[in-house]
Amino acid sequence: MEILNKNGKIIPQLITKGDDQKPWDIAHHYVDQEVKSTGSVEYVEPNLPNQIFSAEDPGSVENKAVSALESFNENEYLKNWPKPELQTDRFVWHLNDQFSEFKKANRKLLAKIPNPTIKIGHIDTGFQPGHPALPKNLNKEKSKSFIKGEEGKQAIDIASGKSLEQDGHGTATMILLAGNSVKKSDTDDNYEGFIGAAPFAEIIPMRISETVALIQTSAFVDALEYAISEGCEVISMSMAGAPSKAWANLVNKAYEAGITVVTAAGNSWFEGAKKALPKRVLYPARWERVIAATGVACDNLPYVLEARLQKKSEGGETMQGNFGPEDVMTHALAAYTPNIIWGTMNDHGKYFRLDGGGTSSATPQIAAAAAIWLTYYRDEINEILKKYPGERWRKVEMVKNALFNSAERYSYPQYKIYLGRGILKADQALAIIPSAENLTKAKEANVNLWGILDLLGLLLRLKGDDEADKVRAEMFQTEILQQMHANPNLQKFLDYEETDIWSDTDRELMRQELLKSDTVSDKLKEYLKSE
Repeated sequence: MEILNKNGKIIPQLITKGDDQKPWDIAHHYVDQEVKSTGSVEYVEPNLPNQIFSAEDPGSVENKAVSALESFNENEYLKNWPKPELQTDRFVWHLNDQFSEFKKANRKLLAKIPNPTIKIGHIDTGFQPGHPALPKNLNKEKSKSFIKGEEGKQAIDIASGKSLEQDGHGTATMILLAGNSVKKSDTDDNYEGFIGAAPFAEIIPMRISETVALIQTSAFVDALEYAISEGCEVISMSMAGAPSKAWANLVNKAYEAGITVVTAAGNSWFEGAKKALPKRVLYPARWERVIAATGVACDNLPYVLEARLQKKSEGGETMQGNFGPEDVMTHALAAYTPNIIWGTMNDHGKYFRLDGGGTSSATPQIAAAAAIWLTYYRDEINEILKKYPGERWRKVEMVKNALFNSAERYSYPQYKIYLGRGILKADQALAIIPSAENLTKAKEANVNLWGILDLLGLLLRLKGDDEADKVRAEMFQTEILQQMHANPNLQKFLDYEETDIWSDTDRELMRQELLKSDTVSDKLKEYLKSE
């Protein structure tokens, strides 16, 4: 088990004891050894394989016969969700003026700036060479894999041939973000033209996972740091999971550098084995310095079954978008999903499906809208930033102000609960001129747990004036927060806001669940046990 420092970098020292221990116990052992040998210590955490909750339910896709996908037909759309009405360019309906307005926004951008350019960091599974809709300005030379064993290689994803959304996930989300112009022969005579929301953008792919299932904590950290070093102005990551301090630190670094980070809110399932997974917004999207991408269907109702009249699955498609709690939705924005195009190289020569879904599909649309706005107002933004040296975070807040205040909020009365600030409207965002007025710096990303250590009685055992105890307290907080995502009996606490008051019953439930868990570190249990 590798141990990471507070910046997410692997500590090279070998740990000779505790290979059979739980990951967090290995981290605590490292702290103990450092205290003995040097007398000083800093926060560390295990480099965990992080379960990602942002891909389509494999069972629902795997059961579809590939032969049924050989030509486009109405049966391709997910039956449990509304499908787009007949219209011009129905194949890319989400780009149309009555939806996300990307066609109109791009026309306006090109009228002002004939040769627009911007760098977008795309953090996902990489790209599959040969797909006709790969971005025109895909920077293959700068692409990079952060997967162990692929160091120094490009972010290339190899199609397995299985009809799974996780396979080729990076290719599909990249095409939604900045896909190139396609011919009718590529779309079974359904469409000809640009297929991406921001087709002018330079895309730098970063591969952090082979499939959208597990990633190492350090992979996202290294990818985000690379994106910062390459001058990316926007980040699109269609993944979500449990947090780490290293993730928080890099999100803070990106924010201070003026980079708009858009990540998926995550997905949940209302039937089957995955029903126990979290239904609230996950990390990094949960942090205020990130734009959380939630979903809205083509009928402008939330991509959440409880928010709709229809509450039972009819077609086996059991996935929906995550949302809440209320304080998190203040930095969330909805984009159109499901039943949008999904690029693939797995269906016997077929390049697209019509059943793309998840908040994975919403994320690149929001990132594209941010890129269009930043490019359209580049000169104006730079003039403002000259007046505030060292405060590049204002650039992120200007983007958020434009996207949030132009969002459509009238289709669904309870939009604040499920959609956040509303439904993305890329062209209307261009009507909001950048301004430095009324900008508030977003709260720092962290893994603090609203006084949970005090609640569980841990602070009584942690002296607080000892540096090692302060480090230990922060490590405990991170481990507990990760447990709240992994243990279904603790996920209700993800609903809590910072101002909520926990009852004695809640406190004891949390303590007992942590004590009986086989995955909680022995060190944490030692501190949790009553005297």
